[in-house]
Amino acid sequence: MNIHLVTRSHGGVPGHDHDRIAHIATFDVRNSDHVRSFCEWTLRNHPITHVLALHEKAVLPAAELRTQFGLDGMDLETAMRFRDKVTMKQVIRDADAAPVPEFSKLDGPDDLTALNWGTGRKVIKSRVGLGASEVHIVEDIESARAVCSTLDLTGSTYEIEEFVAGEIYHCDAIMQNGTIRFASVAKYIANPASYAPGGFFGTVLLSEGELFHRITDLNAKALSALGLQDGVTHLELFHTPDDELIFCEVAGRPAGGVIPPVLEWHFGINIFEESLRLQAGLPLSFPRPNQQRSGTCGFVAFYPDGRPNGHVGTEEQAALGVLEHSRHSSAGDGSGGVRHSTDFQDSYVIEAPDQEALMQRIEEVKRIYTGSRSN
Repeated sequence: MNIHLVTRSHGGVPGHDHDRIAHIATFDVRNSDHVRSFCEWTLRNHPITHVLALHEKAVLPAAELRTQFGLDGMDLETAMRFRDKVTMKQVIRDADAAPVPEFSKLDGPDDLTALNWGTGRKVIKSRVGLGASEVHIVEDIESARAVCSTLDLTGSTYEIEEFVAGEIYHCDAIMQNGTIRFASVAKYIANPASYAPGGFFGTVLLSEGELFHRITDLNAKALSALGLQDGVTHLELFHTPDDELIFCEVAGRPAGGVIPPVLEWHFGINIFEESLRLQAGLPLSFPRPNQQRSGTCGFVAFYPDGRPNGHVGTEEQAALGVLEHSRHSSAGDGSGGVRHSTDFQDSYVIEAPDQEALMQRIEEVKRIYTGSRSN
């Protein structure tokens, strides 16, 4: 099998056997026209059978290429349902697959009147955004008009929807031939849109129980409505104070940030590998016997704020069940700002006997890390 790799990282993928790759091309991926032209040239001049993509920004271009060249895999129509938040919620609502917030396209200020402002605050966000970027929470229509005056609303690139109060959960799944082969549920310990300098983020796995099964049932109905046959997905939803589950959005690619290592440590499943296998028409590599660890697992991560990194010592990590610590040298925008919800300076994957103990360990890691950062 000849692999042609298009990447933003010089030399390809760290740890990969480059001898198995026929050609490596590195690009400034912000220049999408150059990347697209090279991919088209490769498809015309080499016997390519599958186009694989892992990053959110690559989902649509990969689908466009598959559709253009008649290749197997997620086509453009399906990819649009997973990428465009207005199309996505419309499909979910029409199929009665899950409750969704009231929403509307936002192509101009006049679209603001499509929602009822008597019900409270609203959210303006990009229809194809990721990492909780380009999200604006507005209290009233006057605030919304002020935000709109700062945005380029041409090209159908924004939407507005009802703000939903509650805790935010995510469901990460692997689907093959229209059947869910694996699904995990976890709760964010902070709102993904609340990222800020010096703040924190994280997730904790949810054990099986009533809420777990309600969420996985909603996830299965949503993926079926969106027409997915094969793929790895990352769905987010709200659990309201009234015990309702409200669909937020779903991506047709593996989760980002530190969620993949949490899943690999706890379940023994590498969701990137499984995604590539599905896209390449290869068999899945799980289930692997005796891979799931006992107890539960999660992570906590810290955003940069211009100060030195915090520090949790090796002995402290061992005592607190830290399985993996990663330091991200490229975190931040260079001026003390945070670019998106996974723009972490340090992250810690942690295991514990149960969720209560896990939250206690996360709080202790936060205390040690923030305290050392202040010294």
